[in-house]
Amino acid sequence: MQKTLTRVEKRQQKLDVILRNAAKAFMERGYYKTSLDDIAKMQNVTKPTLYYYIKNKEDILVKCEEVALLRINEMIDKVSVDQHSGFDMLYDFIKGYISLVTDDIIRCHVRHRGQMEDVLAKENSIKNHKQLEYRIREIIRIGIKDNSIRDCNSTILAILLFDSLNGISSWYKSDGQVNLGELTAEVLALFNGGVRG
Repeated sequence: MQKTLTRVEKRQQKLDVILRNAAKAFMERGYYKTSLDDIAKMQNVTKPTLYYYIKNKEDILVKCEEVALLRINEMIDKVSVDQHSGFDMLYDFIKGYISLVTDDIIRCHVRHRGQMEDVLAKENSIKNHKQLEYRIREIIRIGIKDNSIRDCNSTILAILLFDSLNGISSWYKSDGQVNLGELTAEVLALFNGGVRG
């Protein structure tokens, strides 16, 4: 028997679809070239109906970031439990992050992170990213301490990892020539050869 969704769950489901479609449009056409009218048409709703789910176009970026942060932090929590070494934690983080950064909502967040015009939203975006980076630096430091990661500057390695992995969001396409499995294997091979202690 299928579960009946509550009103809140239905609203969240609808919001998820709006975010996914808007994120895809922002990535394909560009944020500034995509209007709220375009997004409303994609949903087969009127613009006033769209305002029930979002405040404005920039709110889509904020909500994409909320989804991204939740999923990335959950993944870091997961890899940080019951791991044998810092290297294992970082390896599993990279493996999971590749699958996240190829998702349209996360891709949109990565591409437009910190580009909000609202000053507070922009500051929060930058602060949120720094907190993620700090969590990864901590994992790297654990790996250096347990000798599973070579002695290095944890800040530099964390920044290089994020810049490299986030770069995937600008070129990877699920229907492109490179499949996700091949991409993940290649990145992990490079990581394995470059940072293992």
